[in-house]
Amino acid sequence: MGGMGGHAILGLNMRQLTVTTGYIGTGLLGLTLLIGPVNLLLRRRNPVSHYLRRDVGTWTAIFSVIHVIFGFQVHGTGELSGILSYFVRVRDGIPQLNSFGLGNWTGLAATVLVVVLLALSTDSALRQLKGKTWKDLQRLNYTLFALVILHAFFYGALLRMTSPFTLLGTLIVIAVVVGQAVGIWLWRRRYSRATVKVAGASR
Repeated sequence: MGGMGGHAILGLNMRQLTVTTGYIGTGLLGLTLLIGPVNLLLRRRNPVSHYLRRDVGTWTAIFSVIHVIFGFQVHGTGELSGILSYFVRVRDGIPQLNSFGLGNWTGLAATVLVVVLLALSTDSALRQLKGKTWKDLQRLNYTLFALVILHAFFYGALLRMTSPFTLLGTLIVIAVVVGQAVGIWLWRRRYSRATVKVAGASR
């Protein structure tokens, strides 16, 4: 293992730290997508801005960035040329389009997106962008989740079906898909009831 791959922190080598922080970040990201459906299920208010969701999103971004930093130590030296080799073939500058390269490109897109969402997750951004625009931008969280799953797929998560991390990732995906489906159903039911009440009151 190149670079700092042989170094250990808390008893974990760099590769293990990369995988661990990646799945922690994925789990936290999944949680941000489940808070809304849980509020609907419990008949709680589901405001435009939810402080718990923003806090969990902040930790998602932190673990995501740590995951990237550790990841750059696994296959390279941490120097610029080593980092570039994750995305392009250094000898000729052609983009890496194999599974390794696609995993890194999707990871890069996810990292940029999570940092952008973190920057937008402030009271100041909410005041400047107003509720609807701010909420529309925050829905990029769904795109982020898709990019993270693609990142794991290209890195061979499905080739390690006996790994507890693969099981964890599968459970996270199932939970998010089911949670979102239930949330959409509850929201439509609530909206249809509200429409009926308004129509009845206007008669």
